[in-house]
Amino acid sequence: MPFVFANPVGFWALLGIPAILLIHFLQRQSQTLSISTLFLLERIDRRSLKGRKLDRLRNSIPLWLQLLCVLILTWLLTEPRWLRGNAIHPVVFVVDSSASMGAFREEASEAITKAAANFSKSSGEIALTVMESHPGGETLFSSDSDDGLGAALEKWRPASSDHSPEEALRVGRSVAGANGTLVFVTDHTELTPGFGAKLLSIGEKIDNVGFAGATVDAEGDEPVWRATVRNYSDESQTRDWFAATSGQRTSSRPITLAAGETRTLSGAFPDGTDRIQLALAPDQFTRDDILFLIIPKPKPIITASTVAANIADLTAEISGSLENAPPAKSGDVPDLIFATYNPLEPTELPAVGVAFLNQEAVPNEFFKGAIIASNHPLTRDLAWQGLIARSTPSIPVEDLDTTLIWQGDRPLVILRETPVVQQLIFNFDVAHSNAARLPAFIVMIHRFVDRIRERKIASVSTNTELRQSLDLAFDRSNDAPPLNFLTGNERQSISLDRSRFLRAPETPGFYKIEQGEQLLLDGAANFADTREADFSKAESFSDLGELPEAVVKKQTRPDPMWQIWLIIATIVLLASWGVLQRPERQQRAAN
Repeated sequence: MPFVFANPVGFWALLGIPAILLIHFLQRQSQTLSISTLFLLERIDRRSLKGRKLDRLRNSIPLWLQLLCVLILTWLLTEPRWLRGNAIHPVVFVVDSSASMGAFREEASEAITKAAANFSKSSGEIALTVMESHPGGETLFSSDSDDGLGAALEKWRPASSDHSPEEALRVGRSVAGANGTLVFVTDHTELTPGFGAKLLSIGEKIDNVGFAGATVDAEGDEPVWRATVRNYSDESQTRDWFAATSGQRTSSRPITLAAGETRTLSGAFPDGTDRIQLALAPDQFTRDDILFLIIPKPKPIITASTVAANIADLTAEISGSLENAPPAKSGDVPDLIFATYNPLEPTELPAVGVAFLNQEAVPNEFFKGAIIASNHPLTRDLAWQGLIARSTPSIPVEDLDTTLIWQGDRPLVILRETPVVQQLIFNFDVAHSNAARLPAFIVMIHRFVDRIRERKIASVSTNTELRQSLDLAFDRSNDAPPLNFLTGNERQSISLDRSRFLRAPETPGFYKIEQGEQLLLDGAANFADTREADFSKAESFSDLGELPEAVVKKQTRPDPMWQIWLIIATIVLLASWGVLQRPERQQRAAN
């Protein structure tokens, strides 16, 4: 279509056509004329004898002139504008992909589809792009028309946590260009989008009740789950809830929460199962109405000890404080070895282990100087200022070692890491110091063991948030099989080079990650962003206004012949008036 109508309301002027036709159907009242002869009767037009009434439509020049005038005026009132050559207007929609938009997904899809159709009708050719707002979000739709936009939005599933759309808006503006249109679609209005973006909000306040968090704790030998339920609305709400596992479920029980109240539910895992499902009666926002819990089980760290007798009790106490760290049995290959090193009788340290300097003949002098800790994950927020250690010969320090703690010029704690070696070395006589009474000493060992645990290829059970980044240890050799992601009855194969993009599922549920026959992760994913569950500030608003009309003015030019059409309409009106007045002029001339 080479032109568009900037003012479609002007088509109402076409109602003048039936009005003119109706007028010409009406006949004027007959007049009495006094004449002296009868020969003039043949020239008299047939008139109504009873006044105005509907009669046949008579073909006449004024009729056609008046209809032509209506058509010309309609053309002028609709403000036709001609498209400029190669006039393509970029339109970019950045849609808020946070989880709260899931409650208004259909409304948002309809609003985007309607707005895109308005742009397409108003500006002719457009370059339409719809993209998600979270970092790394996908492009949902890209085309030179709005055909297929609705089908593309049907696949959109907003699931991200609360985030800033700034990066996506920056990309959207670069796609739209300086003269293009950028629209941010969300469910609230407290955010003012930058980069010249218009705001289209489709939210509304809803009464939401959902799970706001959960923990699994061990009470004795029995793991106990605790789940918090929160009422986000400003009115009291009642919901039914139940627990289910292994195809069985409890009877539904009601829970009533006052406005803004949070309450904790708790219970034990049934015998013989390590997972449970809690569910609330669904409301408009369903993402937080269901909770999946699994008993956490960290990777086992098999420990062994080769320490001297005078430090064996301390080593046993440290080993017993580690989570899921059983002692090695006959035939087991230990993951961690506690060892001692006597500077007077040097021995080789285990490749993976915790080593304590141990000297039988300890001098009476103590290390002097300030104790300084390096900036390292193993030392972060730990206080070592109360350490008292005796001055002894040092364990040989290698060039690639990382010193974690100094006292004066003496490295007291050393971290030694290579592709095959992981050693935490306490370069002071622990047995003749007060290290066992310092929390920093135990915490550092626990952190080091966790580093070993992270690198071990073994099964782990854990509860995660939706879309949480997953860092797993697995076989990275060239001939290693790919990872398999299992959710419900679906299995997805993930190549090893894409393992850094591993994330928990977007929807709540149990899932597993395997590599060949090795189970790497047995997990449960749950919604945990309470900010996205609060709809107290959700509302609808549109900043588009007269934007399509403004786009029309940029993309088109007015009809260059509008002055000529106006002159023609004036001439037609005068001609019609002249034709209608001609009989009266002739009559006056005859008299």
